[in-house]
Formats: sequence, C-alpha cells, structure tokens
Amino acid sequence: MKLKSILLAGAAVVAVSGAALAADPIMPTPVVPVAPIPAAFDWNGFYAGVRVGAENQVAPISDTDWLIGVEIGVNAAYDMFVMGAELAVDAVFEQPDAFAYGEITARGGVLVAPEVLVYGTVGYGTDFGSTVPQASGAHVLAGLGAEFAVTDSVSLDARYVYGWSQTAGKTDIHKFTVGANFHF
Repeated sequence: MKLKSILLAGAAVVAVSGAALAADPIMPTPVVPVAPIPAAFDWNGFYAGVRVGAENQVAPISDTDWLIGVEIGVNAAYDMFVMGAELAVDAVFEQPDAFAYGEITARGGVLVAPEVLVYGTVGYGTDFGSTVPQASGAHVLAGLGAEFAVTDSVSLDARYVYGWSQTAGKTDIHKFTVGANFHF
C-alpha cells in the first residue's frame, strides 16, 4: 500500500505542476528592431558658408556697421580637439558708403559634445585699402566662438572677435557674426 500511496502522490504533484505550467505558457521574447546609431558629426574637411553680423568701431568714433559675408575653411579633428583655418570676406555697410573687409584666421577648439564645438580664433584682418575715411583699416584679431552641427553636413556658427588696430588713425573693432556652414 505504501507504494501505491507514493505513486498516487507523485501523480498528483505532476498533475498540479502541469496545470500551473499550462496557466503560464512560455512566450517567446519579442524581437525588438535595433535602431541604427547615428554617426557623430564629422568635423574633418572643407566647409563654406555665409554670415551676417555687426562691426563696432571703438571710441572715439563708436560707430556700429552691419555686415554680410562669405567664408571658406578647413578643419582637422583629433579625438575631442579640432584645429582649422578660415578665409572670410565681408561687405561692411557704413553710412553713406560700404567697403570690403577680409580676414584670415586660425582656430582651435574642443568638442563639448559630438555636435558642439567651442573654439578660440586668432588672425589678421584688413579693409582692402578702402577710400572710406572711417573704414576699419588693418587689425590683429582674437576671439571666441561656438559651432553647432544641425545636420550631418550643416552647422551654425556664432563668434565674437576683437581687432587691435594696426593702421595709424584707425580704431580697434568689436565684431560679432552668426552664420551657417556647409561641410563637404
């Protein structure tokens, strides 16, 4: 009788556990599609862009003029550091005339995020020998800027530059520009 009781108890355990498993069927894990990881913005290479801004001549003139310009440049990225060079030409609209102002600068910066560059810039700028008496003259330039990648080939740029006059009778300048660059 003991064997019969053990067999009945074992059959009851199998029946109960089978019913418990039937209540909780094992479902396969759903397959979740893997989203592609977007590549970080590539700061290497050539770029070209447009910009607008203002140029303020320091006292005694203290005159603010509007400008619109174009720029071309090249960058080289090393881990989180970016170095580059840029050439720009601006049309400066000073009452009652206008003149061209060109600059060549070098820049070096740090990526604070894959799509955000904060940089410093130094260089030289001149007004191309303008006949406008109040024209800017030649300057040694230094400033700070930030550039933000909005797509995989377009970035927005904002910068402030101070220019120390190198021309007798001309003043120092403050220059603020914002622009968009297309990266090749």
